[in-house]
Amino acid sequence: MVSTRRLASSVLLATFLAAWDSTVVGTIGPSIAQHLGGLAWYPWMLTGFMIAATVITPLVGHLTSEYPPESLYRGSIAIFLLGSIGSASALSMGWFIATRILQGIGAGGILTLGLILTGQYYQGLERIRMQGRLSAMWGLAGLLGPTLGGMMAQWVSWRGLFVINVLIGTAAFAALGPLASTVRPTKGTVDWAGALWLAGGLTAGVSSVTAFQQDPRSILGWILLGMAVGLGLGWWRTERHSSHPLIPLNWLKDPRITVPSLLAMTAGGTLYAAVLIIPLWLHIAWQFSPVDVGLAILPLPVGWAAGSLATAPIMERMRLSSTVQAGMVGIIAGMSLNEFAGGHSHWLWIVLGGTLLGIGVGVVIMATLNSVQSKIPRDELGSATGLYNLGRTLGNTLGPGVIGGLVLLLWKLSSGTHSTQEVLSFTQAVHQVFSGVLILWAILLIVAVTNQNRHPIRGDGKT
Repeated sequence: MVSTRRLASSVLLATFLAAWDSTVVGTIGPSIAQHLGGLAWYPWMLTGFMIAATVITPLVGHLTSEYPPESLYRGSIAIFLLGSIGSASALSMGWFIATRILQGIGAGGILTLGLILTGQYYQGLERIRMQGRLSAMWGLAGLLGPTLGGMMAQWVSWRGLFVINVLIGTAAFAALGPLASTVRPTKGTVDWAGALWLAGGLTAGVSSVTAFQQDPRSILGWILLGMAVGLGLGWWRTERHSSHPLIPLNWLKDPRITVPSLLAMTAGGTLYAAVLIIPLWLHIAWQFSPVDVGLAILPLPVGWAAGSLATAPIMERMRLSSTVQAGMVGIIAGMSLNEFAGGHSHWLWIVLGGTLLGIGVGVVIMATLNSVQSKIPRDELGSATGLYNLGRTLGNTLGPGVIGGLVLLLWKLSSGTHSTQEVLSFTQAVHQVFSGVLILWAILLIVAVTNQNRHPIRGDGKT
């Protein structure tokens, strides 16, 4: 059996690796595209990675019922390493994007299987502490990735960043040690048909959001959205007749699984949308310098890491349902302060708003993950965690596209020809969308409070 100490070292390193890679490429992507001569394909450097990570998430969760999760985890690291080697040696934009997709497959497996393994090897509050550390790796990567990535690309070479990936990934691979599964896999049949239908639907759906983000009136976006709906219906029909479905359809009707998953999806989407929109808002409306914008965004990942680490101590003193609600209050408070900052452009409100928003998101994501894992039998933990993480990944992927697209649409509808009017129109569009998100979270909190006795979220900690 893998020791918990070796497992913790491996999973923390690999999670940091996947998070670091996404933040680094987001920073140095324009330099890579310019060097490889493919600026027109620049958006697919990130979109291809995110689509691959999203599509693979439910499949690896499903595969844990057929194969040892430890073996799948090592395989995911190996795939990511192959993608990193390919990216480091890329000679064209097509080559680079193909290897980024390979990295996305590996990253999706790493992130999902890391949560599954910690759910199997740890119990109770210790599991929440460990998964809080995993989530904090995203905050650490958000702090180090852009800075170190920019320095490396400017002073050494962008290829060196992928060499660092290989070194970190090799250490994570070696740290896991001997393989011995804690769960005996079943002898069912992998639902490859369901996986293909779902993969096609998710790919078309995420691509449609990317198309709408670039042009809210995109015809291609509507075509892709129609394809996503059709493929989704095909997946639904396939799953109804499958003896071993990729995602059991009865889980989609179970509020103990769907409610935490939807909350995590909304929380992740809110955070990633804020990371996308707030820098544009500060730069366009208040003429913040790039350095000031970067400093203003730092509280978001720092708050996320702090909230993730604080969830276990909070749950030692509060019910799980109350912990989730406390995180929702943090999100509402953070969004409210960001709205207030819009009329004052004061550093204090921006920093406080970002910190509270990040803390709230961290608490909601960790508490809802524990809610799902604490009530699922061990032989179903992989598939349930895969479904939960699919919702979370979709939120991270679609949130910026949907919310950013709404801001862009409202801006285009209300902007004039004068530059001052365009700035005012953009600010107004941001406020309208942020107000809508704030109202959504207020409604979710009211529903959570009024329904907690009817459908309580139970888990480890005080009840």
